[in-house]
Amino acid sequence: MQLGEPGYLALSLIVVAMGAAAIWLGRWRQMAQRRFAGPQASRWQASAFWPRMGLLLLAAALIVLAAARPQWGSSEVTREREAVDLVILLDISQSMQATDAEPTRLGQAQTELRRLIEALRNNRIGLVLFAGSSILRSPLTTDSQAMIQLIERADAETGLTRVGSDIGGALDQAGRILDASESAGKAVLVVSDGEDHVGGFRAKAAELREKGILIYAAGAGTPAGSTLNEVDPRTRQPRLKVDAQGNPVITRLMETTLQSVADAGGGRYVRLGDDGLFGLRDDIAQLQQTPIGAETQSVPIERFQGFVGVALALLVASWLLPGRLSLRLPSLAQRPKPGLAMLLLAVVAGACGGDTLRSQNGDANRLFETGDFEGALSAYQALVSQRPDVPELSYNAGNTLHRLESYERAIEETQRALPSDSTKLGAATYFALGNHLLALDQLEQAFDAYRSALLLDPDDGDAKHNLEITLARLLAQQQQQEQEQEQQPGEGAPGEGEEGEEPEPSEGTEGAPQQPSGEPAQPGAPGTQPPADPVRSLQEALEGIDEDLTFEEAIQILDALREQQQRQRQDQAPGGTSGPDY
Repeated sequence: MQLGEPGYLALSLIVVAMGAAAIWLGRWRQMAQRRFAGPQASRWQASAFWPRMGLLLLAAALIVLAAARPQWGSSEVTREREAVDLVILLDISQSMQATDAEPTRLGQAQTELRRLIEALRNNRIGLVLFAGSSILRSPLTTDSQAMIQLIERADAETGLTRVGSDIGGALDQAGRILDASESAGKAVLVVSDGEDHVGGFRAKAAELREKGILIYAAGAGTPAGSTLNEVDPRTRQPRLKVDAQGNPVITRLMETTLQSVADAGGGRYVRLGDDGLFGLRDDIAQLQQTPIGAETQSVPIERFQGFVGVALALLVASWLLPGRLSLRLPSLAQRPKPGLAMLLLAVVAGACGGDTLRSQNGDANRLFETGDFEGALSAYQALVSQRPDVPELSYNAGNTLHRLESYERAIEETQRALPSDSTKLGAATYFALGNHLLALDQLEQAFDAYRSALLLDPDDGDAKHNLEITLARLLAQQQQQEQEQEQQPGEGAPGEGEEGEEPEPSEGTEGAPQQPSGEPAQPGAPGTQPPADPVRSLQEALEGIDEDLTFEEAIQILDALREQQQRQRQDQAPGGTSGPDY
Protein backbone atom coordinates (compact mmCIF):
# COMPACT_ATOMS: atom_id res chain seq x y z
CA MET A 1 0.00 0.00 0.00
CA GLN A 2 1.13 3.54 -0.73
CA LEU A 3 -0.25 6.94 0.26
CA GLY A 4 -1.15 9.60 -2.27
CA GLU A 5 -1.13 12.44 0.30
CA PRO A 6 1.00 11.31 3.27
CA GLY A 7 1.04 14.85 4.65
CA TYR A 8 -2.52 14.37 5.91
CA LEU A 9 -1.20 11.90 8.46
CA ALA A 10 -0.36 14.96 10.55
CA LEU A 11 -4.07 15.07 11.37
CA SER A 12 -3.45 12.04 13.58
CA LEU A 13 -2.39 14.58 16.21
CA ILE A 14 -6.05 15.53 16.45
CA VAL A 15 -6.91 11.89 17.16
CA VAL A 16 -4.26 11.79 19.89
CA ALA A 17 -5.70 14.97 21.41
CA MET A 18 -9.18 13.47 21.27
CA GLY A 19 -7.90 10.35 23.08
CA ALA A 20 -6.24 12.41 25.80
CA ALA A 21 -9.42 14.46 26.25
CA ALA A 22 -11.47 11.27 26.47
CA ILE A 23 -9.22 9.86 29.21
CA TRP A 24 -9.45 13.09 31.22
CA LEU A 25 -13.24 13.23 30.76
CA GLY A 26 -13.66 9.58 31.75
CA ARG A 27 -11.76 10.03 34.99
CA TRP A 28 -13.69 13.22 35.79
CA ARG A 29 -16.99 11.37 35.27
CA GLN A 30 -15.92 8.59 37.64
CA MET A 31 -14.90 11.09 40.35
CA ALA A 32 -18.15 13.03 39.94
CA GLN A 33 -20.17 9.83 40.12
CA ARG A 34 -18.52 8.74 43.36
CA ARG A 35 -19.00 12.15 44.94
CA PHE A 36 -22.65 12.30 43.97
CA ALA A 37 -23.80 8.74 44.69
CA GLY A 38 -21.24 7.55 47.18
CA PRO A 39 -21.46 3.77 47.81
CA GLN A 40 -24.60 3.56 45.64
CA ALA A 41 -22.51 4.28 42.52
CA SER A 42 -21.22 0.71 42.40
CA ARG A 43 -24.79 -0.56 41.83
CA TRP A 44 -25.42 1.68 38.81
CA GLN A 45 -25.59 0.17 35.35
CA ALA A 46 -22.33 0.20 33.45
CA SER A 47 -21.79 3.34 31.38
CA ALA A 48 -21.32 3.13 27.59
CA PHE A 49 -18.87 6.05 27.68
CA TRP A 50 -15.73 4.03 26.94
CA PRO A 51 -17.24 1.85 24.14
CA ARG A 52 -18.63 4.99 22.53
CA MET A 53 -15.33 6.86 22.77
CA GLY A 54 -13.50 3.84 21.37
CA LEU A 55 -15.79 3.85 18.33
CA LEU A 56 -15.31 7.61 17.86
CA LEU A 57 -11.52 7.44 18.12
CA LEU A 58 -11.35 4.50 15.71
CA ALA A 59 -13.59 6.37 13.25
CA ALA A 60 -11.40 9.47 13.52
CA ALA A 61 -8.25 7.39 12.88
CA LEU A 62 -9.85 5.86 9.77
CA ILE A 63 -10.83 9.31 8.52
CA VAL A 64 -7.25 10.52 8.84
CA LEU A 65 -6.01 7.46 6.99
CA ALA A 66 -8.59 8.05 4.26
CA ALA A 67 -7.39 11.64 3.90
CA ALA A 68 -3.90 10.33 3.18
CA ARG A 69 -5.41 8.55 0.12
CA PRO A 70 -4.34 4.91 0.55
CA GLN A 71 -3.67 3.22 -2.78
CA TRP A 72 -2.98 -0.34 -3.80
CA GLY A 73 -3.30 -2.10 -7.08
CA SER A 74 -3.14 -0.28 -10.41
CA SER A 75 -4.91 0.06 -13.74
CA GLU A 76 -3.16 0.34 -17.08
CA VAL A 77 -4.01 3.40 -19.19
CA THR A 78 -2.76 3.70 -22.77
CA ARG A 79 -2.34 7.16 -24.27
CA GLU A 80 -0.95 8.38 -27.58
CA ARG A 81 2.25 10.35 -27.02
CA GLU A 82 2.81 13.50 -29.03
CA ALA A 83 5.90 15.65 -29.06
CA VAL A 84 7.87 18.39 -30.75
CA ASP A 85 11.58 18.17 -31.56
CA LEU A 86 13.78 20.70 -29.78
CA VAL A 87 17.55 21.10 -30.09
CA ILE A 88 19.26 23.08 -27.33
CA LEU A 89 22.44 24.98 -28.28
CA LEU A 90 24.36 25.66 -25.06
CA ASP A 91 27.26 28.10 -25.16
CA ILE A 92 30.25 26.78 -23.13
CA SER A 93 32.77 29.38 -24.29
CA GLN A 94 35.06 31.08 -21.75
CA SER A 95 32.83 34.16 -21.55
CA MET A 96 30.06 31.99 -20.06
CA GLN A 97 32.20 31.73 -16.89
CA ALA A 98 31.61 35.43 -16.16
CA THR A 99 30.12 36.17 -12.77
CA ASP A 100 27.55 38.83 -13.70
CA ALA A 101 24.98 36.06 -13.10
CA GLU A 102 24.71 33.73 -10.10
CA PRO A 103 26.85 31.68 -9.79
CA THR A 104 28.07 32.17 -13.37
CA ARG A 105 26.38 32.67 -16.71
CA LEU A 106 26.74 28.97 -17.49
CA GLY A 107 25.60 27.98 -13.99
CA GLN A 108 22.46 30.07 -14.32
CA ALA A 109 21.78 28.59 -17.75
CA GLN A 110 22.15 25.06 -16.38
CA THR A 111 19.67 25.76 -13.57
CA GLU A 112 17.00 27.23 -15.83
CA LEU A 113 17.46 24.59 -18.52
CA ARG A 114 16.87 21.90 -15.91
CA ARG A 115 13.46 23.39 -15.09
CA LEU A 116 12.55 23.80 -18.74
CA ILE A 117 13.46 20.20 -19.61
CA GLU A 118 11.40 18.88 -16.71
CA ALA A 119 8.42 20.85 -18.03
CA LEU A 120 8.99 19.47 -21.56
CA ARG A 121 9.70 15.91 -20.46
CA ASN A 122 7.26 14.39 -22.98
CA ASN A 123 9.07 15.95 -25.96
CA ARG A 124 12.19 14.89 -27.86
CA ILE A 125 15.20 17.05 -27.00
CA GLY A 126 18.73 17.11 -28.41
CA LEU A 127 21.83 18.90 -27.07
CA VAL A 128 24.68 20.65 -28.87
CA LEU A 129 27.55 22.29 -26.95
CA PHE A 130 29.39 25.05 -28.77
CA ALA A 131 32.15 27.60 -28.47
CA GLY A 132 34.51 28.15 -31.44
CA SER A 133 33.27 24.75 -32.72
CA SER A 134 30.22 22.59 -32.02
CA ILE A 135 29.82 19.05 -30.73
CA LEU A 136 26.69 16.92 -30.73
CA ARG A 137 26.31 15.88 -27.11
CA SER A 138 22.98 14.06 -27.46
CA PRO A 139 20.67 13.25 -30.36
CA LEU A 140 16.93 13.73 -30.02
CA THR A 141 15.70 11.76 -27.02
CA THR A 142 12.74 11.59 -24.63
CA ASP A 143 15.02 10.69 -21.70
CA SER A 144 14.77 13.97 -19.80
CA GLN A 145 16.85 12.77 -16.84
CA ALA A 146 19.78 11.83 -19.06
CA MET A 147 19.52 15.22 -20.79
CA ILE A 148 19.62 17.03 -17.43
CA GLN A 149 22.73 15.11 -16.41
CA LEU A 150 24.49 16.07 -19.67
CA ILE A 151 23.67 19.73 -19.13
CA GLU A 152 24.92 19.64 -15.55
CA ARG A 153 28.28 18.27 -16.79
CA ALA A 154 28.60 20.82 -19.61
CA ASP A 155 31.08 23.04 -17.74
CA ALA A 156 33.53 20.11 -17.54
CA GLU A 157 33.56 19.66 -21.34
CA THR A 158 34.92 23.01 -22.46
CA GLY A 159 38.09 21.31 -23.65
CA LEU A 160 36.16 19.48 -26.39
CA THR A 161 35.61 22.68 -28.39
CA ARG A 162 37.88 25.30 -29.93
CA VAL A 163 38.36 28.71 -28.35
CA GLY A 164 35.97 31.39 -29.54
CA SER A 165 32.24 31.53 -30.23
CA ASP A 166 30.41 30.58 -33.44
CA ILE A 167 26.62 30.77 -33.15
CA GLY A 168 26.16 30.24 -36.89
CA GLY A 169 28.10 26.98 -36.79
CA ALA A 170 25.95 25.75 -33.88
CA LEU A 171 22.77 26.58 -35.83
CA ASP A 172 24.11 24.61 -38.78
CA GLN A 173 24.67 21.60 -36.50
CA ALA A 174 21.11 21.89 -35.16
CA GLY A 175 19.76 22.08 -38.71
CA ARG A 176 21.46 18.80 -39.65
CA ILE A 177 19.89 17.11 -36.62
CA LEU A 178 16.38 18.35 -37.38
CA ASP A 179 16.66 17.64 -41.12
CA ALA A 180 16.64 13.94 -40.26
CA SER A 181 13.44 14.33 -38.22
CA GLU A 182 10.00 13.78 -39.71
CA SER A 183 8.22 15.71 -36.95
CA ALA A 184 6.03 18.64 -37.92
CA GLY A 185 6.99 20.81 -34.94
CA LYS A 186 10.72 21.66 -34.81
CA ALA A 187 12.54 24.31 -32.81
CA VAL A 188 16.02 25.40 -31.75
CA LEU A 189 16.87 27.10 -28.45
CA VAL A 190 20.11 29.11 -28.33
CA VAL A 191 21.36 29.74 -24.77
CA SER A 192 24.35 32.10 -24.94
CA ASP A 193 25.72 35.50 -23.97
CA GLY A 194 25.52 36.54 -27.62
CA GLU A 195 29.25 36.92 -28.27
CA ASP A 196 30.06 35.73 -31.80
CA HIS A 197 33.47 35.85 -33.51
CA VAL A 198 32.53 34.46 -36.92
CA GLY A 199 29.25 35.99 -38.15
CA GLY A 200 26.71 34.49 -40.52
CA PHE A 201 24.29 33.57 -37.75
CA ARG A 202 21.39 35.66 -39.11
CA ALA A 203 21.57 34.06 -42.56
CA LYS A 204 21.72 30.58 -41.03
CA ALA A 205 18.72 31.39 -38.78
CA ALA A 206 16.71 32.57 -41.80
CA GLU A 207 17.64 29.38 -43.66
CA LEU A 208 16.31 27.22 -40.83
CA ARG A 209 13.16 29.31 -40.68
CA GLU A 210 12.47 28.54 -44.35
CA LYS A 211 12.60 24.85 -43.43
CA GLY A 212 9.88 25.33 -40.81
CA ILE A 213 12.27 25.38 -37.84
CA LEU A 214 11.63 28.10 -35.25
CA ILE A 215 14.54 29.58 -33.31
CA TYR A 216 14.33 30.92 -29.77
CA ALA A 217 17.16 32.64 -27.92
CA ALA A 218 17.96 33.15 -24.24
CA GLY A 219 20.60 35.61 -23.06
CA ALA A 220 22.96 34.96 -20.14
CA GLY A 221 24.66 37.81 -18.28
CA THR A 222 24.06 41.55 -18.21
CA PRO A 223 24.72 44.37 -20.69
CA ALA A 224 27.03 45.97 -18.11
CA GLY A 225 29.24 42.91 -18.31
CA SER A 226 31.89 41.43 -16.06
CA THR A 227 35.60 40.66 -15.96
CA LEU A 228 36.94 37.19 -16.76
CA ASN A 229 39.35 34.92 -14.98
CA GLU A 230 41.76 32.50 -16.63
CA VAL A 231 44.18 29.85 -15.40
CA ASP A 232 47.84 30.86 -15.18
CA PRO A 233 49.73 28.18 -17.19
CA ARG A 234 52.71 28.34 -14.80
CA THR A 235 51.09 28.40 -11.37
CA ARG A 236 47.75 26.78 -12.39
CA GLN A 237 46.05 29.45 -10.30
CA PRO A 238 43.20 31.66 -11.52
CA ARG A 239 44.11 35.18 -12.54
CA LEU A 240 42.39 38.16 -14.11
CA LYS A 241 42.28 37.98 -17.91
CA VAL A 242 43.77 41.06 -19.61
CA ASP A 243 44.16 42.17 -23.21
CA ALA A 244 47.40 42.99 -25.06
CA GLN A 245 47.54 46.41 -23.41
CA GLY A 246 47.14 44.94 -19.96
CA ASN A 247 43.57 46.11 -19.49
CA PRO A 248 41.02 43.73 -17.92
CA VAL A 249 38.84 41.98 -20.50
CA ILE A 250 35.17 42.85 -20.09
CA THR A 251 32.58 40.48 -21.52
CA ARG A 252 29.00 41.71 -22.00
CA LEU A 253 25.65 40.25 -22.89
CA MET A 254 25.11 40.99 -26.61
CA GLU A 255 21.34 41.13 -26.70
CA THR A 256 21.27 42.61 -30.22
CA THR A 257 22.90 39.45 -31.57
CA LEU A 258 20.47 37.11 -29.86
CA GLN A 259 17.48 39.28 -30.75
CA SER A 260 18.60 39.18 -34.39
CA VAL A 261 18.83 35.39 -34.28
CA ALA A 262 15.33 35.08 -32.81
CA ASP A 263 13.81 37.56 -35.27
CA ALA A 264 15.32 35.81 -38.27
CA GLY A 265 14.26 32.43 -36.91
CA GLY A 266 10.64 33.38 -36.27
CA GLY A 267 10.88 32.91 -32.50
CA ARG A 268 11.47 35.29 -29.62
CA TYR A 269 14.25 36.35 -27.27
CA VAL A 270 14.22 36.20 -23.45
CA ARG A 271 16.84 36.97 -20.82
CA LEU A 272 17.72 34.38 -18.20
CA GLY A 273 16.40 35.10 -14.73
CA ASP A 274 12.89 35.71 -13.39
CA ASP A 275 11.60 32.56 -15.15
CA GLY A 276 12.38 34.03 -18.56
CA LEU A 277 13.59 30.75 -20.02
CA PHE A 278 10.85 28.74 -18.32
CA GLY A 279 8.28 30.97 -20.00
CA LEU A 280 9.30 29.57 -23.40
CA ARG A 281 7.58 26.29 -22.53
CA ASP A 282 4.26 27.79 -23.63
CA ASP A 283 5.72 28.85 -27.01
CA ILE A 284 7.14 25.38 -27.59
CA ALA A 285 3.88 23.72 -26.50
CA GLN A 286 2.06 25.66 -29.25
CA LEU A 287 4.11 23.99 -31.99
CA GLN A 288 2.44 21.26 -34.00
CA GLN A 289 2.65 17.96 -32.15
CA THR A 290 3.67 14.73 -33.88
CA PRO A 291 2.62 11.26 -32.63
CA ILE A 292 5.64 9.29 -31.41
CA GLY A 293 3.88 6.15 -30.24
CA ALA A 294 1.62 4.90 -27.48
CA GLU A 295 2.50 5.14 -23.82
CA THR A 296 1.06 2.84 -21.18
CA GLN A 297 0.88 4.31 -17.71
CA SER A 298 0.13 2.52 -14.49
CA VAL A 299 -2.39 4.56 -12.49
CA PRO A 300 -2.77 3.58 -8.80
CA ILE A 301 -6.29 2.73 -7.63
CA GLU A 302 -7.69 4.93 -4.87
CA ARG A 303 -9.00 3.00 -1.85
CA PHE A 304 -9.99 5.80 0.54
CA GLN A 305 -13.70 5.21 -0.07
CA GLY A 306 -13.68 2.00 1.98
CA PHE A 307 -12.06 3.71 4.96
CA VAL A 308 -14.59 6.54 4.84
CA GLY A 309 -17.45 4.05 4.67
CA VAL A 310 -16.23 2.11 7.72
CA ALA A 311 -15.67 5.37 9.63
CA LEU A 312 -19.23 6.48 8.86
CA ALA A 313 -20.59 3.13 10.07
CA LEU A 314 -18.65 3.46 13.34
CA LEU A 315 -20.00 6.98 13.87
CA VAL A 316 -23.56 5.76 13.34
CA ALA A 317 -22.94 2.87 15.75
CA SER A 318 -21.60 5.24 18.41
CA TRP A 319 -24.66 7.45 18.01
CA LEU A 320 -27.04 4.49 18.41
CA LEU A 321 -25.21 3.12 21.44
CA PRO A 322 -27.29 3.78 24.61
CA GLY A 323 -25.97 5.90 27.44
CA ARG A 324 -26.22 2.92 29.80
CA LEU A 325 -25.71 -0.71 28.84
CA SER A 326 -29.30 -1.87 29.39
CA LEU A 327 -31.91 -3.58 27.23
CA ARG A 328 -34.01 -0.42 26.96
CA LEU A 329 -32.76 2.17 24.48
CA PRO A 330 -32.78 5.74 25.74
CA SER A 331 -34.54 8.53 23.95
CA LEU A 332 -32.77 10.47 21.25
CA ALA A 333 -32.22 13.33 23.64
CA GLN A 334 -30.05 11.09 25.80
CA ARG A 335 -27.83 9.95 22.95
CA PRO A 336 -24.60 11.91 22.67
CA LYS A 337 -23.84 13.37 19.29
CA PRO A 338 -20.31 12.84 17.99
CA GLY A 339 -20.04 16.38 16.65
CA LEU A 340 -16.24 16.66 16.47
CA ALA A 341 -15.83 13.35 14.68
CA MET A 342 -18.70 14.11 12.27
CA LEU A 343 -17.17 17.49 11.48
CA LEU A 344 -13.80 15.85 10.90
CA LEU A 345 -15.47 13.29 8.65
CA ALA A 346 -17.14 16.00 6.55
CA VAL A 347 -13.95 18.05 6.17
CA VAL A 348 -11.63 15.16 5.44
CA ALA A 349 -14.06 13.28 3.20
CA GLY A 350 -14.40 16.48 1.21
CA ALA A 351 -10.64 16.65 0.93
CA CYS A 352 -10.56 13.03 -0.27
CA GLY A 353 -13.30 13.57 -2.84
CA GLY A 354 -11.68 16.78 -4.08
CA ASP A 355 -8.04 15.73 -4.12
CA THR A 356 -5.11 17.63 -5.51
CA LEU A 357 -6.13 16.71 -9.06
CA ARG A 358 -9.42 18.55 -8.67
CA SER A 359 -7.64 21.50 -7.07
CA GLN A 360 -5.09 21.70 -9.87
CA ASN A 361 -7.82 21.48 -12.48
CA GLY A 362 -9.63 24.31 -10.71
CA ASP A 363 -6.47 26.41 -10.90
CA ALA A 364 -6.25 25.72 -14.63
CA ASN A 365 -9.93 26.63 -15.05
CA ARG A 366 -9.30 29.98 -13.35
CA LEU A 367 -6.44 30.67 -15.77
CA PHE A 368 -8.85 29.91 -18.62
CA GLU A 369 -11.52 32.23 -17.19
CA THR A 370 -9.03 35.11 -16.85
CA GLY A 371 -7.97 34.73 -20.49
CA ASP A 372 -4.55 33.19 -19.82
CA PHE A 373 -5.11 30.40 -22.34
CA GLU A 374 -1.44 29.54 -22.77
CA GLY A 375 -1.02 29.10 -19.03
CA ALA A 376 -4.24 27.09 -18.83
CA LEU A 377 -3.09 24.83 -21.67
CA SER A 378 0.20 24.09 -19.94
CA ALA A 379 -1.65 23.27 -16.73
CA TYR A 380 -4.17 21.00 -18.48
CA GLN A 381 -1.46 19.17 -20.43
CA ALA A 382 0.53 18.56 -17.26
CA LEU A 383 -2.57 17.08 -15.65
CA VAL A 384 -3.33 14.93 -18.72
CA SER A 385 0.18 13.49 -18.60
CA GLN A 386 -0.40 12.57 -14.93
CA ARG A 387 -3.95 11.26 -15.29
CA PRO A 388 -4.73 10.29 -18.90
CA ASP A 389 -7.69 8.26 -17.58
CA VAL A 390 -9.68 11.42 -16.71
CA PRO A 391 -11.53 12.51 -19.90
CA GLU A 392 -12.54 15.92 -18.51
CA LEU A 393 -8.88 17.01 -18.67
CA SER A 394 -8.62 16.28 -22.41
CA TYR A 395 -11.97 18.02 -22.94
CA ASN A 396 -10.67 21.14 -21.18
CA ALA A 397 -7.37 21.08 -23.07
CA GLY A 398 -9.27 20.85 -26.38
CA ASN A 399 -11.41 23.88 -25.52
CA THR A 400 -8.29 25.85 -24.60
CA LEU A 401 -6.60 24.96 -27.89
CA HIS A 402 -9.73 26.20 -29.68
CA ARG A 403 -9.37 29.58 -27.97
CA LEU A 404 -5.75 29.63 -29.13
CA GLU A 405 -7.02 28.90 -32.68
CA SER A 406 -5.06 25.67 -32.82
CA TYR A 407 -8.04 23.76 -34.19
CA GLU A 408 -6.29 20.64 -35.48
CA ARG A 409 -4.67 20.01 -32.10
CA ALA A 410 -8.00 20.79 -30.43
CA ILE A 411 -9.60 18.00 -32.46
CA GLU A 412 -6.89 15.52 -31.49
CA GLU A 413 -7.09 16.42 -27.80
CA THR A 414 -10.90 16.36 -27.66
CA GLN A 415 -11.07 12.96 -29.35
CA ARG A 416 -9.07 11.53 -26.43
CA ALA A 417 -12.06 12.25 -24.17
CA LEU A 418 -14.22 9.90 -26.25
CA PRO A 419 -16.00 7.63 -25.69
CA SER A 420 -17.24 8.89 -22.33
CA ASP A 421 -19.02 6.92 -19.62
CA SER A 422 -21.01 10.05 -18.77
CA THR A 423 -23.87 10.98 -21.09
CA LYS A 424 -23.60 14.66 -20.21
CA LEU A 425 -19.83 14.77 -20.72
CA GLY A 426 -20.13 12.79 -23.94
CA ALA A 427 -22.68 15.24 -25.36
CA ALA A 428 -20.55 18.23 -24.39
CA THR A 429 -17.44 16.61 -25.88
CA TYR A 430 -19.13 15.88 -29.22
CA PHE A 431 -20.45 19.46 -29.26
CA ALA A 432 -16.94 20.82 -28.68
CA LEU A 433 -15.55 18.50 -31.36
CA GLY A 434 -18.15 19.84 -33.79
CA ASN A 435 -17.04 23.40 -33.04
CA HIS A 436 -13.40 22.55 -33.75
CA LEU A 437 -14.33 20.87 -37.05
CA LEU A 438 -16.62 23.72 -38.04
CA ALA A 439 -13.79 26.20 -37.49
CA LEU A 440 -11.76 24.23 -40.08
CA ASP A 441 -14.76 24.16 -42.46
CA GLN A 442 -14.95 20.36 -42.22
CA LEU A 443 -18.71 20.49 -42.52
CA GLU A 444 -19.73 16.85 -42.85
CA GLN A 445 -17.49 15.79 -39.96
CA ALA A 446 -18.89 18.67 -37.90
CA PHE A 447 -22.41 17.50 -38.71
CA ASP A 448 -21.60 13.98 -37.51
CA ALA A 449 -20.24 15.39 -34.24
CA TYR A 450 -23.31 17.56 -33.60
CA ARG A 451 -25.58 14.64 -34.45
CA SER A 452 -23.73 12.46 -31.92
CA ALA A 453 -24.20 15.20 -29.31
CA LEU A 454 -27.95 15.29 -29.99
CA LEU A 455 -28.23 11.51 -29.82
CA LEU A 456 -26.84 11.72 -26.27
CA ASP A 457 -28.76 14.86 -25.30
CA PRO A 458 -31.77 15.51 -27.61
CA ASP A 459 -32.65 18.67 -25.63
CA ASP A 460 -29.33 20.41 -26.37
CA GLY A 461 -30.48 23.56 -28.14
CA ASP A 462 -26.92 24.70 -28.86
CA ALA A 463 -26.08 21.50 -30.73
CA LYS A 464 -29.32 21.77 -32.69
CA HIS A 465 -28.55 25.39 -33.55
CA ASN A 466 -25.04 24.60 -34.77
CA LEU A 467 -26.39 21.65 -36.73
CA GLU A 468 -28.69 24.08 -38.55
CA ILE A 469 -25.71 26.34 -39.28
CA THR A 470 -23.76 23.40 -40.65
CA LEU A 471 -26.64 22.40 -42.92
CA ALA A 472 -26.99 25.99 -44.17
CA ARG A 473 -23.28 26.11 -45.02
CA LEU A 474 -23.50 22.73 -46.75
CA LEU A 475 -26.40 24.05 -48.83
CA ALA A 476 -24.45 27.21 -49.72
CA GLN A 477 -21.50 25.05 -50.70
CA GLN A 478 -23.75 22.90 -52.88
CA GLN A 479 -25.27 25.92 -54.60
CA GLN A 480 -21.85 27.37 -55.35
CA GLN A 481 -20.74 24.05 -56.82
CA GLU A 482 -23.78 23.98 -59.07
CA GLN A 483 -23.10 27.52 -60.29
CA GLU A 484 -19.47 26.73 -61.08
CA GLN A 485 -20.41 23.49 -62.81
CA GLU A 486 -22.80 25.42 -65.06
CA GLN A 487 -19.87 27.57 -66.14
CA GLN A 488 -17.18 24.91 -66.36
CA PRO A 489 -16.46 21.50 -64.82
CA GLY A 490 -14.61 21.71 -61.54
CA GLU A 491 -14.78 21.68 -57.80
CA GLY A 492 -16.73 24.30 -55.93
CA ALA A 493 -15.42 26.30 -53.00
CA PRO A 494 -16.99 26.17 -49.57
CA GLY A 495 -19.53 28.84 -48.77
CA GLU A 496 -19.41 31.26 -45.92
CA GLY A 497 -21.39 30.77 -42.73
CA GLU A 498 -21.50 31.26 -39.05
CA GLU A 499 -20.33 28.93 -36.35
CA GLY A 500 -21.16 28.45 -32.71
CA GLU A 501 -19.22 29.79 -29.79
CA GLU A 502 -16.45 27.85 -28.15
CA PRO A 503 -17.37 25.77 -25.11
CA GLU A 504 -16.24 26.69 -21.62
CA PRO A 505 -14.02 24.43 -19.47
CA SER A 506 -15.60 21.99 -17.04
CA GLU A 507 -15.46 22.57 -13.29
CA GLY A 508 -13.66 19.74 -11.50
CA THR A 509 -12.22 16.54 -12.84
CA GLU A 510 -14.82 14.18 -11.45
CA GLY A 511 -17.98 16.15 -12.26
CA ALA A 512 -19.64 16.83 -15.57
CA PRO A 513 -18.32 19.80 -17.54
CA GLN A 514 -20.22 23.00 -18.13
CA GLN A 515 -22.63 22.81 -21.01
CA PRO A 516 -21.28 24.75 -24.02
CA SER A 517 -23.31 27.70 -25.20
CA GLY A 518 -24.21 28.48 -28.78
CA GLU A 519 -25.11 31.57 -30.81
CA PRO A 520 -28.61 33.09 -31.23
CA ALA A 521 -30.98 30.74 -32.99
CA GLN A 522 -30.90 30.61 -36.78
CA PRO A 523 -33.78 29.69 -39.10
CA GLY A 524 -34.58 26.00 -39.36
CA ALA A 525 -36.72 23.86 -41.63
CA PRO A 526 -39.28 21.11 -41.30
CA GLY A 527 -39.02 18.27 -43.77
CA THR A 528 -41.17 15.69 -45.53
CA GLN A 529 -40.61 12.09 -46.39
CA PRO A 530 -37.95 11.94 -49.18
CA PRO A 531 -39.32 11.04 -52.60
CA ALA A 532 -37.38 9.12 -55.20
CA ASP A 533 -35.97 12.25 -56.90
CA PRO A 534 -33.10 13.56 -54.71
CA VAL A 535 -33.31 17.12 -56.09
CA ARG A 536 -37.03 17.33 -55.41
CA SER A 537 -36.43 15.69 -52.03
CA LEU A 538 -33.98 18.38 -51.07
CA GLN A 539 -36.26 21.16 -52.24
CA GLU A 540 -39.22 19.81 -50.29
CA ALA A 541 -37.05 19.27 -47.23
CA LEU A 542 -35.95 22.91 -47.36
CA GLU A 543 -39.49 24.28 -47.60
CA GLY A 544 -40.31 26.33 -44.54
CA ILE A 545 -36.66 27.09 -43.80
CA ASP A 546 -37.77 30.07 -41.71
CA GLU A 547 -39.08 27.69 -39.05
CA ASP A 548 -37.03 25.89 -36.40
CA LEU A 549 -35.62 22.51 -37.34
CA THR A 550 -36.33 19.42 -35.35
CA PHE A 551 -33.50 16.93 -35.02
CA GLU A 552 -35.24 14.44 -37.31
CA GLU A 553 -35.81 17.16 -39.93
CA ALA A 554 -32.14 18.14 -39.83
CA ILE A 555 -31.16 14.52 -40.43
CA GLN A 556 -33.55 14.34 -43.36
CA ILE A 557 -32.10 17.47 -44.98
CA LEU A 558 -28.55 16.22 -44.77
CA ASP A 559 -29.50 12.79 -46.13
CA ALA A 560 -31.24 14.45 -49.08
CA LEU A 561 -28.25 16.72 -49.68
CA ARG A 562 -25.84 13.80 -49.65
CA GLU A 563 -28.07 11.82 -52.03
CA GLN A 564 -28.16 14.75 -54.46
CA GLN A 565 -24.36 15.13 -54.31
CA GLN A 566 -23.90 11.43 -55.07
CA ARG A 567 -26.31 11.63 -58.02
CA GLN A 568 -24.46 14.65 -59.43
CA ARG A 569 -21.11 12.92 -59.15
CA GLN A 570 -22.52 10.02 -61.13
CA ASP A 571 -24.19 12.18 -63.79
CA GLN A 572 -21.37 14.70 -64.30
CA ALA A 573 -17.72 13.93 -64.88
CA PRO A 574 -14.80 16.17 -65.97
CA GLY A 575 -14.56 16.58 -69.75
CA GLY A 576 -18.14 15.49 -70.31
CA THR A 577 -17.28 11.79 -70.39
CA SER A 578 -18.16 9.08 -67.95
CA GLY A 579 -15.56 7.08 -66.12
CA PRO A 580 -14.67 5.47 -62.84
CA ASP A 581 -15.10 7.55 -59.67
CA TYR A 582 -11.75 7.70 -57.93
